[in-house]
Amino acid sequence: MKVSLQWAQRYSNVDLLKEEKSRLLERIGSQLGAIDSVEEWGLRYQGIVVVKVVRCQAHPNAEKLKICWVDDGGVVKEAIRDPEGLIQIVCGGANARPAMFAAWIPPGVTVPSSLPQEPLALAAREIRGVVSQGMLASPAELSISDEHQGILEVRADDIGRPPRPGEPLKDLFELDDTVIEIENKMFTHRPDLFGILGVARELAGISGQRFESPDWYRRPPPAAFKRASAETLPLEVKNQLPELVPRFMAVVISGVKVRPSPYWLQAGLRRLGIRPLNNVVDATNYMMQLTGQPLHTFDY
Repeated sequence: MKVSLQWAQRYSNVDLLKEEKSRLLERIGSQLGAIDSVEEWGLRYQGIVVVKVVRCQAHPNAEKLKICWVDDGGVVKEAIRDPEGLIQIVCGGANARPAMFAAWIPPGVTVPSSLPQEPLALAAREIRGVVSQGMLASPAELSISDEHQGILEVRADDIGRPPRPGEPLKDLFELDDTVIEIENKMFTHRPDLFGILGVARELAGISGQRFESPDWYRRPPPAAFKRASAETLPLEVKNQLPELVPRFMAVVISGVKVRPSPYWLQAGLRRLGIRPLNNVVDATNYMMQLTGQPLHTFDY
């Protein structure tokens, strides 16, 4: 089972990361289960920064390429700049446009999706006669999702505040994460640890802290919601295997629009080895990993 410490901390009322990480890993190995691997995801994004696209124009020698000039807040000291202090990048993303915020991989920095098998460090190079200082990266190149048609757009809605030119990308979307893989056989007799919430409870306990489950986890669903669902969209469920499945619960939800999930959710699933698909599937996978409760959605 893969456990994201960022996920565990997000839903914990205590500071699970207050002690040294090496000490925490030692506690997990001795009191929870054998650790198969530890992935430091923040290292993948070292040197990648958020930039604001100031200008874009069509590439004179390539129909599908653009030349963009970006503002990195002056944080990458080695970057070659124009008289306005902007950095020139050749970009193939159709969604690249002025005033958007994007993720810039400067020369000398490794593309996250190339890790760990064949690390690819970028260099300043000519693309159809125009020099590009690194690249504006797609979600696929950043190991966030499979989306590669356009560049990743850093939006205020996704991070809860306006983005800033020059801030490290690893500080966004909980990318500066440690993912621990614990041997599965340890969990077979501990169903209370099937989800990350259960692991967070255990981590609090072994470090001597009192854990309290989130309010939403303890509250039953409102009766009014269930009544409205049954009255407007009737649903009949037949359980033909009651001995194997003693409880099966279903509810109808209307007004759902299928679309991509926010990047923090896509990135979180990707870190646990789950491929993001859309907001409906991703939400159920997210809650299943979090609570250990099997979930599935069906098209009504």
